Amino acid sequence: MKLYTLGTGGPRPDPHRNSTCHVLEIGPQRLIFDAGRGAIQRIAQKGLPFAALGPLFVTHLHIDHIGELANYLITSWIAGRRQPLRIFGPPGTAEVVDVLMKSVYDRDIAFRTEGETAFGPFVGTEVTEVRAGPVLDAGGWKVSCEEMEHGHGLPFGPQFLSRWICLGYRVEAGGKLFTFSGDGVMCDSLLRLASDADLLLQCCYLARSEMQANEHFAGLAKYTLACSDTAGKIAARAGAKRLVLTHFRGTTPALLREIEEDVRRDYAGPVHLANDLDEFEF
Repeated sequence: MKLYTLGTGGPRPDPHRNSTCHVLEIGPQRLIFDAGRGAIQRIAQKGLPFAALGPLFVTHLHIDHIGELANYLITSWIAGRRQPLRIFGPPGTAEVVDVLMKSVYDRDIAFRTEGETAFGPFVGTEVTEVRAGPVLDAGGWKVSCEEMEHGHGLPFGPQFLSRWICLGYRVEAGGKLFTFSGDGVMCDSLLRLASDADLLLQCCYLARSEMQANEHFAGLAKYTLACSDTAGKIAARAGAKRLVLTHFRGTTPALLREIEEDVRRDYAGPVHLANDLDEFEF
C-alpha cells in the first residue's frame, strides 16, 4: 500500500496545507478518503488520474471534508470518467450529493451536456450510506468502518445527534492494515478500528499549549478532535505499528515540534507529521 496525504490541514485556511483529502494506493486501485478544500489542486499536483480514482469514502459531512466533492465529480467526468463514482459515507451523504448535482451545479452540467457536447452525457455517482460494520469487499482488498465520536459530547439535542454520524475507515489488503481515524477523539470504536494497524492516519488538531490557551480549545480536545495529548495514546493502546499525524490547526515549526514531542511521550513507534503531497509506503 501507498498513502498520499493530499490535505493535512483543518477547516481554517492555511497557505501551506489544504483540508482533508487522502489517497490510498493498492496496486492499480486508488481509494479516496474525503474531498476537502484544495483536493482538486493537490490531485493534479501529484499527477494522479482523476478519471481512475475511487471509490470515495467520506468520513463525515463537515465542509473541510466534502468542500470539493461536487468539483471532483464534475472534474473527474470531464477528465474521462465514464462509470458512476462509487461513494460510501454516513447517512445524509446521498442527500448532499443529490442537492449538489441537481440544485447547485445543474446549470453547469446542463451547459456541458446540452451545449458543449464533447464530454457526452453526465455520469454521476452510486452512493451507499453506511454505519459501523463491513463497507466493501473487492476481493483483493476490503473496507470496514466504525462510528467515531466527533462532537458527540457537546450539548446537542437528540434530533441533531441522530443525523450526525461520523466514520473512521479500516482497509485490509495483502496482509496489511490501514486505518484512517477521520476526526474522532479517543473512544473504544477508534481503538477497535486502529487495532494492529500497519499505518494509522490520525487526526491531531492542537498542540498541548494551544489546548491550554482557552476553554474553547480545551473543549475541542475533549469532545471534538484528537490532539497531541491523546494521539500517541490512541496509537499505543491500539498497537499501531506506524503513526502518521494530520489535520493540524497550528503549523508553526514550534507548534509542530511540540506536537511531535508530546505524541512521542506516549507512543514508541515511528511518528510522522504529514505534509500535503507526502507519500508513505508500507
